Amino acid sequence: MQKLIILCCVFISISLFTCDKDTETSDTGGEVTLTFKGLFDKSALKMFNANYPYESNMNLRFQLFQFYISDLSLLKTTNPSGDSTKLIDVELVSFKNIQSDDAAKKGISFTIKNVPPGSYKGIKIGLGVSADLNAFGPSKYTPPHPLDDNYWSWASGYVFTKIEGNADLDKSGKFATKLTFHVGQNNFYRQKVMWHDIEIKDKSSTPISFDVDLHRVLVAAPGSFLDFRKVTQDHTIDLTIAKFLSDNLEQALTIHHE
Repeated sequence: MQKLIILCCVFISISLFTCDKDTETSDTGGEVTLTFKGLFDKSALKMFNANYPYESNMNLRFQLFQFYISDLSLLKTTNPSGDSTKLIDVELVSFKNIQSDDAAKKGISFTIKNVPPGSYKGIKIGLGVSADLNAFGPSKYTPPHPLDDNYWSWASGYVFTKIEGNADLDKSGKFATKLTFHVGQNNFYRQKVMWHDIEIKDKSSTPISFDVDLHRVLVAAPGSFLDFRKVTQDHTIDLTIAKFLSDNLEQALTIHHE
């Protein structure tokens, strides 16, 4: 009996040691906080509560600006196809609730834990929903999940980007023209690489901030812009508009440098 008690004590001690070891290893690595801040040209982007001057003497107000990000990874080398550490499968960056200066200053943040420590050379990010995820509808995902909404059943895919607002076309002060632009389909998925030295340390937090300029999404260059006097809505019917907005979003997203 005494031998049995001793064996039980030994077994319990080993189990506790193993559990402690597992707990310790599960918390290893660093923490990364990714923050996305919206701009319209040089102004903070706010929904509902701000007017923005636009091309050809138009003015704009926004109610929604959002886009999916997919397969966001840290790059270990200067080869975009080389070794990488994935941080995010898919997330929705939505400025829907950014309606004050304080909210705009904070931006939209995602925190990733247990990131392997090391020196990284840059970030690779998909803009939209990657094809493997876009192949399944929201019934596969349990809310709350980034892909439990924003699905086009008629197109069998997600809406990658939404831009909604109102325009004052003639400086009357009345924002009477409703604007709705939704972009989806695998053709308009974009992947961007941004080179930036990033050091991840064990048990430390590393912030990485991005700026996304909605003005740059709508205006490619002087004289090349989405003209709301000619078009006020599109749901990836006019593919030239969908391509214009997708290409511009890729350019509009940048790493913020202090």
